[in-house]
Amino acid sequence: MLNAMQSRPILAFALVFACAAAPTVCLANGPAPADEYFGPFKESVLEIRNRLMAFERESTWVLRREVRGIDNLEVTMEDWYRKYPRDPWIAGFAKRLAHVYARAHDAHGRHYARAGRMARSEGL
Repeated sequence: MLNAMQSRPILAFALVFACAAAPTVCLANGPAPADEYFGPFKESVLEIRNRLMAFERESTWVLRREVRGIDNLEVTMEDWYRKYPRDPWIAGFAKRLAHVYARAHDAHGRHYARAGRMARSEGL
C-alpha cells in the first residue's frame, strides 16, 4: 500500500503523461472557459496561471517553504485536466509546475525534475 508521500509522484507523472496523450473521447473539447473554476479553492485558469507565475518568481529558499501551496496548485490542475483533457494550455502548465517542484528541492521536486526530463524526451 502506498502512503500519501509515495503516491504524489505517481499522480504527478500521470498528469504530465496524460497531458501528452489525451484520450480521444473527452468530456469537453478545446480550452476551458475563463469563467469555469477548478480545484478545492475554485480557481479560474487565470488564477492558476497567476499562482504558477508567482511560484516561478520566488527564490528557491521560499519555494522550499511553499510546497503545500504548490501541491494545492497541482490538485487544481488535475481537476482542470479531468474536465478539459484537450485544453492546449495544460501541457505547458504541467511542464512549468515540474520546474517549480524541481526548484523546491524536496522529494516531490526530484521526482518532478525526472518527470519533466521524461516529458521532454517524449515530445511534450
